[in-house]
Amino acid sequence: MFRRIRSYCLLGIKAIPVSVEVDASLGLPGFTLVGLPDNAVRESRERVVSAIRTVDKVVTGFRTTVNLSPADLRKEGSALDLPLAIGLLTATEEISVPRLEECVFVGELSLDGLLKGVRGVLSIAMDLVRDRNSILVIPRENEQEASLVEGLRYICADSLKECIEILEQNNEELVCCARGLERQEFVSGLDVPDFKDVVGMEGVKRALEVAAAGGHNFLLVGSPGAGKTLCARCLPGILPEMCDEEVLETTRIHSCARSPGNAGLFRPVLVRPFRTPHHSASMVALVGGGARLLPGEASLAHNGVLFLDELPEFNRCVLEALREPMEEGEISVSRASGTVVWPARFMMGAAMNPCPCGYSMDPKRVCTCLPDARKRYQEKVSGPLLDRIDIQVCVPPVEPSQFASKSTAEPSAVIRSRVCAARKLQQDRFVGLPFRCNADMNSETARRFAYMDKTTESFAVASAEKMNLSARGYYRLLKVSRTIADLRHSESVGIPDLAEALRYRAFRG
Repeated sequence: MFRRIRSYCLLGIKAIPVSVEVDASLGLPGFTLVGLPDNAVRESRERVVSAIRTVDKVVTGFRTTVNLSPADLRKEGSALDLPLAIGLLTATEEISVPRLEECVFVGELSLDGLLKGVRGVLSIAMDLVRDRNSILVIPRENEQEASLVEGLRYICADSLKECIEILEQNNEELVCCARGLERQEFVSGLDVPDFKDVVGMEGVKRALEVAAAGGHNFLLVGSPGAGKTLCARCLPGILPEMCDEEVLETTRIHSCARSPGNAGLFRPVLVRPFRTPHHSASMVALVGGGARLLPGEASLAHNGVLFLDELPEFNRCVLEALREPMEEGEISVSRASGTVVWPARFMMGAAMNPCPCGYSMDPKRVCTCLPDARKRYQEKVSGPLLDRIDIQVCVPPVEPSQFASKSTAEPSAVIRSRVCAARKLQQDRFVGLPFRCNADMNSETARRFAYMDKTTESFAVASAEKMNLSARGYYRLLKVSRTIADLRHSESVGIPDLAEALRYRAFRG
């Protein structure tokens, strides 16, 4: 008998509908699986047959052909175990499911019949919720993930036996309806240093406040031990809370990126990501790709911060690969196995020493680097990449006398309140526009919202000409000025705002 079971496969973060077509007929017993399955899918027969034995059913005495449609889409992972098991059981008439055409099955089976969580359930749920008549059948480990999509109808089970019992009962009361995201109170300071514990460095704190308020890229340059990394690690404590849409976007990427064996017990990402890859990271690790076309650190930092410590130590080709996502907010990964587009709208943060020894900017230490060595070190970070970094700050060393004095610095919570107020102004300004913060604006929008009088505009043009700013640099100057004006709740951009923004563009290596 022929049965068609509905399921899904992942292509990037996109969920692709897949039909598991099972034909079981009398004849010489055998099993054929077609439809571009990978090794994990090919091996599913052994897992499925063993799991079916645990419910006292037998499906091995038939000539069975399974087609995974569409046949030209490569199927990966173990999520097709459950639909294959239901397909074999219904095609051999071992069970009868009254509403089989309404159900969509996703899940991995163990040999003892237990259902294990799989990755990408949030993407599947977001695609399926548009069909109000469909019911998603998933492992219980994925229930919290599926419940984020309001209005989704789903069934959870711990084992194949429980799943069959629920399906055969055909009881609408057993079908859950997702309530959507339940917000939790923002918790700052959890495993994050507080700015009140950072001695001195008021200029750096101000620069990071501006960066957080407008979503701007930043670079901290200073001597070893000056506190660059510490200040950057304080940044998550002043970032605004993500809206519901951002939570779903971020959680969806992290759900699809989970490695095998780590698919279950997944929680929504409620706090903005702060990713800190090591400088030995490869291009695949940073921008994504590989045999399974998984996202990289740049995509995992979507709606958050990608912080690259010791920036010149990264491979130059790896850094250059970040130039497009810094502008476009997405990464297109093309490999022999296919092409996927990953969201990657992040704040790019970086820290570096000014030279190999690190002391060319230290007033109390002598730099031992030759001029050529210093030049080669600084040229590891290209001009086009620097041009995309809005805020470039020199971090001076802290005087030892300040260590013993009582700190009167503002805590992160106070700075965060100002950042959130500035972001609220931007949200109101961008109603109906595809921008969430000032850094997202294009050149036309930046010119429109960074309103200046004639005197201020002349100052901006003259300053850009004197500093040899590119067109990109000029419009990024306007965006940072707009953010500084937002922090003081001003409708227009003034000369003091431009002057401060220009100071953040003064570093030239």
